This record gives sequence, C-alpha cells and structure tokens, in this order.
Amino acid sequence: MSTATKGRHHVSAAARVWVLLALTLLLLLTATAGAAHAQGNWALIGFVKDDEGNPVENVQIVVGGLETRGLTDENGRFYIRGVSLGLTYVGARRIGYLPAADLVRLVPSDTLNFVLEKLGQRLDTVKVRTRAEAAWDRDMQRFAWATETARSSSAVLTDRDIKARGAVFTTDLLTSRAGFNVVGQGGTARVVSTRARCAPTVFLDGQPLVAFNVNDILPSTIKLMVTYPGFSAMPVQLQSMRVNPNCGVISILSL
Repeated sequence: MSTATKGRHHVSAAARVWVLLALTLLLLLTATAGAAHAQGNWALIGFVKDDEGNPVENVQIVVGGLETRGLTDENGRFYIRGVSLGLTYVGARRIGYLPAADLVRLVPSDTLNFVLEKLGQRLDTVKVRTRAEAAWDRDMQRFAWATETARSSSAVLTDRDIKARGAVFTTDLLTSRAGFNVVGQGGTARVVSTRARCAPTVFLDGQPLVAFNVNDILPSTIKLMVTYPGFSAMPVQLQSMRVNPNCGVISILSL
C-alpha cells in the first residue's frame, strides 16, 4: 500500500511538471507575440491603380516615414513587413503620377488602396508636378506630427471614425470624451473641461486658436481629432505652447 501510494504521488508530481511546462510555454508564446506586435511585425498589403483603374507597378510606398518602404509589383500590389498597427501615415509616389498620402488607423488584415492620377502631356506638367510634390511633402509632415502628438492619448478619432459616427456637429464627437463635457445642443453647444469648467485650447493644424468654438469646424472637414484632458497627457509639442493646463486641449488636423 505504501508503494502504491508513493506511485500515485509520483504520477501526480509528473503531471504537475507537465502542466507547469505547458503554462510556461504559453506565457513565452504570449510574450513573444506581444513583443512582435510592439516591434511592428505585421504586414501591410495594398494595391495601387491609376485613375482609369489600371494597376501601377514600381510605385514607392512609404509607411510612417522613410524607415519602412516597398514597391508595387506588376499587379499594382505591395506587401510591406515590419509595420505597426494603429495610427500611422502612408504615402505613394511614382514619376509620371501625382503622389498621394493618407493618415490611417491600421488593424489586422487591413488592405490599403491608392489611386494615382496620371500626369498629362500639358505644358504645365512640371509646375503641376512641383506643386503636387510640395503638397505631398506637406501632408506627410502634417501626418507625422499628428501621429506623434496622438501617441500620448487614447482619445483619437480619424476621419473614418468620424464618418462612421455620422456626427452633424463637432461637439457631437466630444460627448463621450474623457475630461470634457458638452454644454447645450446643436450648433450652439460648447465644450468645457470636466475639471475646471473652462474652454479648452483648440489647435487647428498645429496653430492655437483663441476663443474658438469647435462647431465652427464641420466634422466632414476633420482628418484627425485628438483630445488631451490635462497638461500631463499633452505631448511636448503642445506643452511648449501657452495653454491653460487645467482646461485641456483639442487638436484637430483638417483634410
């Protein structure tokens, strides 16, 4: 009986060892997956077509700056590894076409599509191209600033988020924002901070606006909205500007 009892105990201990090993392996796999996600081991897939619906090859695709890039194949398809999920910006450019850029919130299995307009044979093609390149550079810089300032806040709305909400007034987008209250209804509504009941500073494309009603901006014209309820949540770019730390900040990037 004694031997049998020891045998049963021996089997139970072995089972516990296997359970511990399985749990350890599961934790390691979870940690590895989390690290891969943090390091940006996702792949971005998309297609580029011209304004006539034809695939465009050898288009340079830039994701979140110049660190991650790729080219489209003969089918206009691009496949770029090392992309992080969440808010980022993507640009597409090729000689002979007007460049394009977009600010997007990437999710798993996301597919991104671009349509590039062909440059015609007009005499002013060089001027058109020059203006388009300048606008593309400006958009990429604006999107880079927007993603950088949005990193310190989870209260981020992209143009796609705003469209899905069907908001009529911009204050409609702020009714559930942490740290802010909407007073009144419709176009005359205003937003105040929950903490100090004062009007937050509004930044439009990086420029502070004084005594500004956010309803003067239509939701359909907003590319990105980021809200910061307090000074500690604000990025350095906004902390260096003169704002009331108790009233919060609403940063808006226009289309």
